[in-house]
This record gives sequence, structure tokens and C-alpha cells, in this order.
Amino acid sequence: MTIDALNHTQEEGNIICLITGPMGSGKSSVSNALAKKFERSAVIEVDKLRGMIKGGFVRPSPYTEEVDLQLSLSAKNACDMANNFLEKGFNVFIDAVVGRKLLEQYSNFFKDKNFKAFLLLPSLETVLARFDDRGDYVELRERATELHKIFSEKQDQLNLQTIDSSDQTLEETVEQIYQKITT
Repeated sequence: MTIDALNHTQEEGNIICLITGPMGSGKSSVSNALAKKFERSAVIEVDKLRGMIKGGFVRPSPYTEEVDLQLSLSAKNACDMANNFLEKGFNVFIDAVVGRKLLEQYSNFFKDKNFKAFLLLPSLETVLARFDDRGDYVELRERATELHKIFSEKQDQLNLQTIDSSDQTLEETVEQIYQKITT
């Protein structure tokens, strides 16, 4: 069997799973716990890819053309990395805050793959309590509140499976998503 044939065989059954939501929704915890349920898996944290930009880095808010460029570039890099992992037989979990435009970018890139996307949207009270538990700064709480409002208002416009994890343990949320991606 050639390497290309082996790569194609390995890639066929693999999953690409995008986990999105506001800060404090549990994206990283859920992505990492989900990945551990598979023999071969990788987690791509898009914030870490964005953090690779040192000169000229901009925060995602307020929204500008430069923000759009950097977010799109990070999504492209995440897609390329995910594709590399898929080719070698890994399941891939992407942890990212995405809106309609970035979701479309991911969906288009993975249109011929086993791509699933989930929105973690616990109540705002739950999100803010998580920030209290971590001792995060006031400005992060404000951004989390703003993102929670945006996701709440736009969730019906996004092609995502929404998970309200307010009253769930991490394990329950992970199991709910695991069942949806493996059946």
C-alpha cells in the first residue's frame, strides 16, 4: 500500500470537531477531555496560534480589517494543521471563538470531511462564576459577557449544535458531545 493510500484510509473515519463559545464556556476543558477519549487525537487551540503573532498583534475587539485578517489567518492555520493531523489518522478538536464568517471558513475547508461544530453556551451566571473561581480580571469578565450576549442572540443563525452545560459536569458535557460525534 502506498503512503497516499494509507493516508487516505486513515483519514476516512476521523473526526474534526470545532468547539466554540464565549470565554469561560469550557471550550478548552471540553476539547481536551474529548480528545482523551480517542486513541489518536490532537487539540488545536486557536488562541495559541493567534498568540504566535508578536509584531502587530491585535485583540479581537474592537473589530477592524486587521482583526479580520488575523482571525482568518489563524483559522486557516488551524485548518491546515487539522488536515495534517487527519492525514496521519488523528481525530482533531479545534478550540476557537468563531462567528458566522469564521464558521463558514471552517465549514468550507472541511466540507468533504467528517466535520461537527458545537456551541457551548452555559448561562451567563455560570460563565461569570467560572471567572470568579479562576480569579480572572474584570476586563475578561466584561468580554465574556459581551460574547455571551452575541452568541445568545446569533445562535439560531449559526449552523452549530448548542450545548447548555450550565447544570452539567465536565464529564456530562463531554459525553453528550461524544455521543453526537460517534453515532
